[in-house]
Amino acid sequence: MQSIEKIVIIGAGSLATNLAIALKNSKLKIVQIVNRTLSNAALLASKVEASYTNDFNAIDLQADLYIISVSDTSISGVLEKLHLNEKLVVHTAGTIDLQILKSISQNYGVFYPLQTFSKEEIVTFNNIPICIEANSVENESLLIQLGMRMSNNIQKINSEQRKILHISAVFASNFSSYMYLLANEILSDNQISFDILKPLIHRTAEKIQTHQPKDALTGPARRNDTSVLEAHLNILKEHPDYQEIYKLISKNIVKHFYQS
Repeated sequence: MQSIEKIVIIGAGSLATNLAIALKNSKLKIVQIVNRTLSNAALLASKVEASYTNDFNAIDLQADLYIISVSDTSISGVLEKLHLNEKLVVHTAGTIDLQILKSISQNYGVFYPLQTFSKEEIVTFNNIPICIEANSVENESLLIQLGMRMSNNIQKINSEQRKILHISAVFASNFSSYMYLLANEILSDNQISFDILKPLIHRTAEKIQTHQPKDALTGPARRNDTSVLEAHLNILKEHPDYQEIYKLISKNIVKHFYQS
């Protein structure tokens, strides 16, 4: 069974950028970056010593693996331009089924790193869960071997499990970040720096490493302290959107611990 050594990456966004750099740092050869915006393809290619193109007819067909790392909504458009026959091709999307790739190749899979990414801050992949799925045992083995060159956390996750995982990640990461945004706005309106919350945020993240979520949760809703809850809602009356979010989340916390 041939190992994966040469890779073409389709996409040049945050995940594609982090993935390309991590693969290069793992001694794999990125032979080409393909992206509809040529300047973005060129920028990423310069970081990983690869060629680049925005022409899908000019894709290098000598690679061992083709990684489609574009937004979920863009995958269908990319697939319309690809015909890779027997080449191994994967996507990196959280909510897209494995089988979407069967129309472009006989060998396909999913290579989904579970992390939040940005172009501005390149992360190391050592502990990032990489979720693997493939259409055959042989392809699964190839992808697992590839993942192990980058991370010590490889998970075999099917398409339905991956969709659930993605939803959970939205709750754990995206919604948490939105809560930080709201907290920052509330503080800014009252001339208080968001920095004052950072030790609390750090400690909250630390606790979840050693406690179950239900045991880590504290606060007035967890205590069902109605007087504090009412006082907070009264303070937020000038901001009905904030008030509604506060009320909904508090109501669900109380329901979970006291009415189940």
